Amino acid sequence: MVDFIDRAILIGLGLEKKLKELVTELEKKGRESKEKADTSRQGGEELSPAQQLENVIVEDVTKTLKDLLMVLKEGKEKLTGVISSSTEELAERLNLATREELEVVKEMAQLAREKVDELEKKLETLEKKAKKHMD
Repeated sequence: MVDFIDRAILIGLGLEKKLKELVTELEKKGRESKEKADTSRQGGEELSPAQQLENVIVEDVTKTLKDLLMVLKEGKEKLTGVISSSTEELAERLNLATREELEVVKEMAQLAREKVDELEKKLETLEKKAKKHMD
């Protein structure tokens, strides 16, 4: 199941990247067409019906792809949220320790280690004193 979700996310990310590239390319072509149109108009020429239609199509496709990208982004965010909450729920059902609980245990272990080191030094000192008294 997790493998399927990973693949779905990767496919979505790849699709999103390709769509962004396509939108960028279409926007570039649209700007070039507008620049040509502006140049033609300044020269007194009108755009041909084919060029006008091409401009309209490029603008419509660009808008549609931007809308699709927005939907993909929202879907990705929603999927990420669902996966996150499901993972948390599963961890709770399995009674797994939380990150915060693990940090507390880590700190406690560090303190315990420091106390053991301190006690070992005291014991060593006491053993040396006892050995001197015995000699």
